[in-house]
Amino acid sequence: MSRAYPYRCPSVDVVAAGPWLRLTADSVDELPPDLPEWDYGTVLHLRRPMRVDGMRARSTCGLPPDSELMLTVVWSATNSSLRGRAWQAPIIAAAEVELEIDFALSGDELGGRLDLETCLTLRSPGSHGSLAAPTRPGSVLWRDARTVMLQGDAVLFPLSIVDFEYLPYPTGAAWHLELGHDLESQALGSILLLANKRREAVTAALEAASDPTDADRRVLSAIRSDVIRSLVERALVDDEFDPEADYPTGSVGALLASVLRSTFPDRSLDALRRDRRHEPILFTTRIQNATGLLADA
Repeated sequence: MSRAYPYRCPSVDVVAAGPWLRLTADSVDELPPDLPEWDYGTVLHLRRPMRVDGMRARSTCGLPPDSELMLTVVWSATNSSLRGRAWQAPIIAAAEVELEIDFALSGDELGGRLDLETCLTLRSPGSHGSLAAPTRPGSVLWRDARTVMLQGDAVLFPLSIVDFEYLPYPTGAAWHLELGHDLESQALGSILLLANKRREAVTAALEAASDPTDADRRVLSAIRSDVIRSLVERALVDDEFDPEADYPTGSVGALLASVLRSTFPDRSLDALRRDRRHEPILFTTRIQNATGLLADA
């Protein structure tokens, strides 16, 4: 069911949206619904052809020719809890306005589900519009949404392969997740997955995350499950953490809240803390289930 707006909107044929395209060093292909080979180091270069009838977009909304319209693409990613404007261009008052959306998104800001929203919005109502015309800057006249799954088996966070001999961690450990204590600090600057270079099976799997073997997938699945367990545990032991708090976008607190919601969508924070306190072994088993540990092994 389409959304009803309290103002006139253009007819659906005013905007002709082409397919989303993914550009790599070797090819230009239509963007698929999921990218299992995606990893943290992947830069996602996207392009999309668009055609907008700038005159009819205004006239069918009751807007005058001197009104200002903008076409904008906004992205958001579930794992990082980040969002931002990827691209924007003005729509002139002409019959056929040809545009090409073109932008690149850095992998260190993405992960999980990537949402791409393309919107035609009002920037300025101009003069002498009709009574039913939109008047507020930012009013949405047309919207289109696309979702791409980037999850795969790739590592979710910044990664460093180091020798644990020179770190304050057990030298035989395979990996360790470092996470800052400030809930309002940016997650991407506060979280780091350290992999022990002495564990060759682990480092090989991480280096092959974009094209893993079956053995690599098992290692990556174990890492992903353990990282999520660490984040869930951190949320539960931090007395200052509140999943209902309004943490800054992209912050550690927002990340922990997102992980809790996606891992245990039907359990409250208090219920999870009780589960962990009274049945810690079963709680760990539930995290394995929620994260799909070795599900595709």
